[in-house]
Amino acid sequence: MESQKADELPDSERYEYLIKNATQHKEVWLLHAIDGLYAMFEDQQGQQYIPVWPEQVFAASYAIDDWEGYSSQRMGLGEFLDWLKELKNDEIFIGVFPDNNFQAIPVDPITLKKQLEQASGNG
Repeated sequence: MESQKADELPDSERYEYLIKNATQHKEVWLLHAIDGLYAMFEDQQGQQYIPVWPEQVFAASYAIDDWEGYSSQRMGLGEFLDWLKELKNDEIFIGVFPDNNFQAIPVDPITLKKQLEQASGNG
């Protein structure tokens, strides 16, 4: 599959793409601000999310509008898995692999942690 078209896939296939890519390459990608914070967004109920992408090219393409000036940043899978516990404690969800219309898949951090660990053979 062409990775450039992956952000046009249905939710379930984008989710699988992130799981597969993250476990294969041992990394995920986030948008990072100069002040050290990561890009976040809220849904209509006020739930906060951190968007996560499977590849640098996708993350970089979202550094526009409210996130102009942010840069794509790699996070190793081990560090990301540890961080998911903190995010759960802070009640922050993960917005998995936003599509080309910026619709992300809302996932509880512990659910994502378990699925990544299972896919990488650690669960």
